[in-house]
Amino acid sequence: MRTVRKVSARYAVLLRDWLCTQGIDADTLLRTAGLGDARLQRRDAMLEPAEMEAFVAAGRLLSGRSDLGFELGRLIKMTSHDLLGYGMLSCRNIDEVLRLVARHYHLMTETFTLRYQRFGNGNGEAIYTPAMPMPPEMLCFYLEALAVAHDNQLRLMVPEGSREPYDVHMSMPAPPHLARYLALAPARFHFDGNALPAVRVVMSASTLDYPLPFADDHVVKEVDRRCSELAPRPGSARLDWVAYLRMMFLQAEGEPPTLESIARNHRVSARTIDRHLRRQNMSFRELLHEARIERACSLLGDPTLTVAKVAQRLGFSDAANFSRAFRRALGTPPSEYRQQAQPSKEAVD
Repeated sequence: MRTVRKVSARYAVLLRDWLCTQGIDADTLLRTAGLGDARLQRRDAMLEPAEMEAFVAAGRLLSGRSDLGFELGRLIKMTSHDLLGYGMLSCRNIDEVLRLVARHYHLMTETFTLRYQRFGNGNGEAIYTPAMPMPPEMLCFYLEALAVAHDNQLRLMVPEGSREPYDVHMSMPAPPHLARYLALAPARFHFDGNALPAVRVVMSASTLDYPLPFADDHVVKEVDRRCSELAPRPGSARLDWVAYLRMMFLQAEGEPPTLESIARNHRVSARTIDRHLRRQNMSFRELLHEARIERACSLLGDPTLTVAKVAQRLGFSDAANFSRAFRRALGTPPSEYRQQAQPSKEAVD
């Protein structure tokens, strides 16, 4: 039986309280989301993905805002993470903070993973990767919350005069509120809707080695120990690879991700992913093909897209190759499928 990955309710509480400052009634918010008040009473409670999704959707509906992920990230600071946050405040430098958080990131959320590494030149990167399939709007919400939260916490730890530029790569199109990201300099935000779903933050050696004022090795070791006892770290075996890969293929623009690139992103071997797919009588190639055809049918429903444009968005080398693949799969060329799928004038009338 597959275990559902969850996210700590404390972050939903932060967003709920902020929405209340914007004139949104808390009871109406929870009622619209289908959540009882008791679900957010305890900060140590865990929400299921569907509950978090309903909560965010209710917040969007009632506030009329599309930047709730950005707002949540702006609210998150070290003390937002309870015990783990206490350990972060006691670390010697940013490098130690990220190593500690990467070990226990599942205590914040199980819907994403955090991988952190240093390079030979001393620079390093932190990569936040989704650990489960999720709808596009929810994926963008999480990507924004994670990217802005990383920046906000870095600002709180490193004084303004000591901050250096660093780069944040987000796998989503530039949002309507892009100007808000530009105001977060010296951080440089880069948006790419074609990239594998992730937030990748690249920082300099001087940023990572910046000394923090409340360093206490004893506290860090004790927090590390206690966090290790709180809950086991979810493994890749708990990921529904078929559902997860379908999400990635259905959202990919241009050339689709390869098995090897996905394996690298999750720090598993391509053979491991292939083994999980075989258990569900599926192969990477078959899954990619099915998802591309499904997305092709969806894109062909948009009369503003030419067949050539659809082929380009699906990553085919040209329209002819796309048409042949589509016809082999459904028995009809894309142009005829589009005509058949569109309602006739008589039916509309």
